[in-house]
Amino acid sequence: MAWNKPGDNNNDDNKGNNDNKPKNPWGSGGNQPPDLEKVVGDFFKKIKSTFGGGTGSGSNNQQSNSAFPVVLILLAFAVYALWTSAHQIEQAERGVVLTFGKYSKTMQPGLNFAWPNPISKVYKVDISKLYSVNNSGEMLTEDKNLVFLEFDIQYRIRESKIRDYLFLLEDPDATVKHAAESAVRQVVGTNTMTHLLNVNREVAINNIVEELQAMLDQYTSGIQVTNFNFKEVHPPAQVKSAFDDVVKAREDAKTYINEANEYAREKVPLAEGSALKIIQDAEAYKQATIAKSEGEAQQFDLVRTQYELAPEVTKERLYLETMENVMGNTSKVIVDSKNSNNMMYLPLDQMLKNNKDQTPETIYLGTSTVNPPQNTSNSTYQSSSRNSTKRVGRGDR
Repeated sequence: MAWNKPGDNNNDDNKGNNDNKPKNPWGSGGNQPPDLEKVVGDFFKKIKSTFGGGTGSGSNNQQSNSAFPVVLILLAFAVYALWTSAHQIEQAERGVVLTFGKYSKTMQPGLNFAWPNPISKVYKVDISKLYSVNNSGEMLTEDKNLVFLEFDIQYRIRESKIRDYLFLLEDPDATVKHAAESAVRQVVGTNTMTHLLNVNREVAINNIVEELQAMLDQYTSGIQVTNFNFKEVHPPAQVKSAFDDVVKAREDAKTYINEANEYAREKVPLAEGSALKIIQDAEAYKQATIAKSEGEAQQFDLVRTQYELAPEVTKERLYLETMENVMGNTSKVIVDSKNSNNMMYLPLDQMLKNNKDQTPETIYLGTSTVNPPQNTSNSTYQSSSRNSTKRVGRGDR
């Protein structure tokens, strides 16, 4: 029996032994505990003998052999403590340190030290990594239409909120997914299907990102939303073909508008150039007309001056110059029938032909310019010929 029973000190098994002390597990008499000082002293003696201390050569070898496992354990513990207390943090990482399960500090990039494991534990987090989640579903718009949406969300961990990300969220992806669905439903419910499909999609995306970020901040999630994108937005399958026709018509309208703008960009410069040329021609004609008018006015003033000096001579000269210009460019024949009885032959057919071939010329009458009309028929020519047989003399001026 391992333990002594009370009053069993004179057991028959111990009668032949010289030591009649009762047995106890502590190796000493009675029920006293072991001597703590003796245990500590024996432990330090073993350590001292291991590192070369102590007296007695015979006993030292025996103690050294028995202490070798202790030294090995201590050395292994030191290596383990050094290995688990040094932490290399990369440039894109941050290290969150827990000491006895409580947040202690955040390690920055470089070599950092902490208490060895399990006293301290370090969680390394990559703050530059982008995480992505996606979701889809049918949602109700403002105009009571169902629309199918499939979207992607990208997010990263905020450097100042790493602690919240690690310890306040059980499943960050699930949190972002559910919050995004709630934000999308809220924004879709305030927009019509037409706006979501064509017109107002970018504005809706911005509103969704704002609403989603507000929800995540309210959850103290430590998450920063970086991008939100609709992968697919379309009405239910039952009416999808009709909406596709509407979208195609709208795209065709945009195409025609772009073509019209391109045509306008091509033609407007040409029209502006033509207008500028017309304006320049008009200005040139204006200057030429003014110069010509001023020249004619100056010429008239000179003629008037000469007329004041010699009226009869000036009249005669003007008359002769005028008649020379008029008669030099006409095919009419003037006959003095009163002073001559000779019969004259007029080649009317040749004269008519020549008259048709001639181009009317400008006749200058001193103070004005006249463009005589071109004869277009035989009757006109004959009428003019009959009228031209009247004698013209100086007395008829």
